[in-house]
Amino acid sequence: MAQITFLAAVCALLLSHTFISGVQGTSFTIVNKCNYVVWPGVLSNAGVSTISTTGFTLRRGESKTISAPASWGGRFWGRTHCSQDSAGKFSCLTGDCGSGKLECSGNGAAPPATLAEFTLDGAGGLDFFDVSLVDGYNVPMLVVPHGGTGQNCTYTGCVVDLNDSCPSELKVMKREGGDGVACKSACEAFRQPQYCCSGAYGTPDTCKASSYSEVFKRACPRAYSYAYDDKSSTFTCAKADYTITFCPSPNTSQKSSSEGQNTGTPSINGTMVYEGALDESAASPSIFTHVFGSHAIAMDILFFSIYLLSLISFFHGTSGTTFTLVNKCDYTVWPGILGNTQLDSTGFELPSGGSRSLQAPPSWSGRFWGRTSCASDQTTGQLICHTGDCGSTQIECNGRGATPPATLAELTTGSGTQDFYDVSLVDGYNLPMIVEPRGGLGMCFSTGCINDLNRQCPTELRVDSGEACNSACEAFGTPEYCCSGPYATPDTCKPSVYSEMFKAACPKAYSYAYDDATSTFTCTGADYTITFCPSSTSKKSESNTIPTTATTYGSITGSGQVSSEEKGSWLPYLLTGDSSKSLSDAVFHTTLLAIFLVFLS
Repeated sequence: MAQITFLAAVCALLLSHTFISGVQGTSFTIVNKCNYVVWPGVLSNAGVSTISTTGFTLRRGESKTISAPASWGGRFWGRTHCSQDSAGKFSCLTGDCGSGKLECSGNGAAPPATLAEFTLDGAGGLDFFDVSLVDGYNVPMLVVPHGGTGQNCTYTGCVVDLNDSCPSELKVMKREGGDGVACKSACEAFRQPQYCCSGAYGTPDTCKASSYSEVFKRACPRAYSYAYDDKSSTFTCAKADYTITFCPSPNTSQKSSSEGQNTGTPSINGTMVYEGALDESAASPSIFTHVFGSHAIAMDILFFSIYLLSLISFFHGTSGTTFTLVNKCDYTVWPGILGNTQLDSTGFELPSGGSRSLQAPPSWSGRFWGRTSCASDQTTGQLICHTGDCGSTQIECNGRGATPPATLAELTTGSGTQDFYDVSLVDGYNLPMIVEPRGGLGMCFSTGCINDLNRQCPTELRVDSGEACNSACEAFGTPEYCCSGPYATPDTCKPSVYSEMFKAACPKAYSYAYDDATSTFTCTGADYTITFCPSSTSKKSESNTIPTTATTYGSITGSGQVSSEEKGSWLPYLLTGDSSKSLSDAVFHTTLLAIFLVFLS
């Protein structure tokens, strides 16, 4: 009888969430972390209901939450350098909407402007969203979904200041000889069909990336850089709220590339995930108000969720962490593992499409990597791998690390406290890899390097026929590349042309020893999926047509075999912002919820 009561209470809460969220629509929280005033503009698509404001002032550090009706579609952008003349006409140097007023009143942004574009409750009940530089760039922007579900329910944006690196022929100046305040698209600058994807270049087959759009894409790999830049630029969520941040804050982590654990609380900044991040206080209000409309109920739920999350952290801290390794490469990978405590395996064979989970004890620290092109000697039986070899001559690495070059996933797990994790190219690169936390608390962003650097590796760093790419330290062995000797501090060891090549391709990964600002990530009480060769298959076009295929870029889900039915909108996940927990974990968290309901009664 007690079990039935538990389940009834849980079901009632879940149903109330579904009903209330459907009625309320979607909340957008706009946050200004720039060191200057931004005047956000809002434009609704034709034929949909408008929202309460079309433009407002957002001073440094301020935020504003706007509710959008169901099935809303439109865009947000930031206007900068705005003023009002003696006649009362309001105008902005960048992103101006031409209304002459603070409210844009149905007018869009004058290029160049960074755009956040949304179509809510589209095909399959999914929201589709992106950050676009197709109309140029004026301000860094990050979009973070909260409380949603889906394989591709992750953040996107462009947090790099492109105004500094903008080609002179695209740069918009505040005044003659002054600083750049925006960066035009090539279409806006030259008005040529090949840049505008118009006329004879009006299809995906004829309109290709230009040298100018590639400047945008290298800096901001998740943002649209030209009209048909679909493969890595469209993201989807079901039943999410969203935070849109101008100038997401830079990472302040002091973590070095050594094995020591960072004691600070780094904010996330990576241009790909790239991507700077919001503090949790800015993110949490939208979670609670979206799920429970009443302020009084929201406060009760806040205290309830704090208690529940404490329970989750406690039980997770005592049970350890699960690492799931997934091979999406079209070849076999032999993962290697090195840690302060030995796991069930230190190395094994993982065929294409395979996965394996390992349990780590609390406070575990170590690294994972992939060995490739491995074979056993027919005479001695010794296993030798062309890349990532650990020198044990066996499938098990037995306490040995990877021989460079090798892509590394490095993790230090807490015991009810923060985990720290990164993907490192400090020892070079041998295959694509992404790390995704599941079920944790905090910002908990994915990180990794999904580009095939072997194809673009400089000749002087290339291994054999292109199976791996050395770091400059490994290739040349000099102190300035190895951050050693007189170059052994963050002040003296700076990025090289080689590490910058790694960073441009993989902005979230460590590219050299002191590359901390965009490369360290944190989560509390999470499990982790480490995927070799993650895929990206979105077919969404730049137009307003709703796509039927969702991308999987940056949001890998466990073994790759978890069905959509196993990703239900469990209330604990809505409270924590998780979107990819397995069904068994959902049952565990729901049990904790039931226990707490009994406690309340």
